[in-house]
Amino acid sequence: MTQTSPHEPAAPRPAGGWSAPTAGLAGRLRVEFEDLRPGLRHAVYLELRNHGFIPVAVVNQPQTQAALLNAMGQPVSPSQLALSGPIPEPQWALIPRDAYIGFRIDMHALGLPAADQGVILLAVGSQSWTLEPGVYKLRVTALFTRDERGPTEQWRGELVLPPVEIVVTPAMLEPGRSEDTSTN
Repeated sequence: MTQTSPHEPAAPRPAGGWSAPTAGLAGRLRVEFEDLRPGLRHAVYLELRNHGFIPVAVVNQPQTQAALLNAMGQPVSPSQLALSGPIPEPQWALIPRDAYIGFRIDMHALGLPAADQGVILLAVGSQSWTLEPGVYKLRVTALFTRDERGPTEQWRGELVLPPVEIVVTPAMLEPGRSEDTSTN
């Protein structure tokens, strides 16, 4: 892992593997550690690739089903955190054939635990977790349903994304210190 100074963001690392295409669309997750001072969290990105022959439109706020497992493969219990900000309006993107896009799917409107609490926030869909040092596996399914307010070429379906490993180290929780822990 590459260490950075407290004033430099951690360098992004490559995302995990792609899912098998479903109706021409494949997806993958990328998770990056963020030191926001006063709190810590993981940013979760959904990347989509259009393997089809025609452009497709997707919304940047798909429904998601998320589960987090510990190193032993057991489910991690979600945390109950208060909402603390506005929820942005959904936006649409058109993905040309043989192209890909990425956008954040983690929740931004949750109360961020203070760095001195010794945990890092992970929040996807309606689930949130406060992570202590350890190794975790994030599993996400993205659901794209028809929205009458959206464009006509909407992609609809379910993408079961390959799981992503998340590592939280004690060094990440030390005051004034960042560590590159982006996941593959």
